[in-house]
Amino acid sequence: MKIVWSSEARQDLRAIRKFIGRDSEFYAARMVARIVERVEKTAEHPTRGHPVHEYPEMSLKEVHESPYRIIYCISDDRLKVVTIVHFKNRLGK
Repeated sequence: MKIVWSSEARQDLRAIRKFIGRDSEFYAARMVARIVERVEKTAEHPTRGHPVHEYPEMSLKEVHESPYRIIYCISDDRLKVVTIVHFKNRLGK
């Protein structure tokens, strides 16, 4: 399955790296790598994610790489990462 990152998801990754990097570049790179790895594993079994409760009418799913929610959708042979949200933040409607 092909993985596609939305521009928002790419921006989220950069923001995560920048935020954590203020304290530690090592841990910033490690967190980003963990998120990317989780997405790659999810692409192997994309239906295992959970429905996004804020948008039950949409076909969005999520997986977790603590402390982040990785929101994605599946279409054809693609897994599109829509956004990455910290557990403390609400997913806007």
